Amino acid sequence: MKILQNDGQVIECPADEVTHVVRHSAAHIMAQAISRLYPGTDFAYGPATDNGFYYDVDLPEGQKISEDDLPAIEAEMKKICKENLKF
Repeated sequence: MKILQNDGQVIECPADEVTHVVRHSAAHIMAQAISRLYPGTDFAYGPATDNGFYYDVDLPEGQKISEDDLPAIEAEMKKICKENLKF
C-alpha cells in the first residue's frame, strides 16, 4: 500500500501498519458521513483499534443513532469514498 504524504511524496506503508491505516481512514470517512447526516454533531475521540474503529460523538439534542441508522451511514460513507476527497 502506498501513502501520499502532505508534501506530495509517495511512500510505501509498512505491511504491519496497513490495517491500522485503513481503519484510521475509515474512521475519518465515518465521521464525515455522520456530520453530513447529523449536522451539529460534535466529535471527541475516534481511533483505529485492534478490532476496527469508532468515534465518540455528541449528537444534537433529541437525535440518536441506532442500529437501524447504520445502513444510511454506510451508504453515505460509500458516497464520500466516490468523491475521492483528500484526507
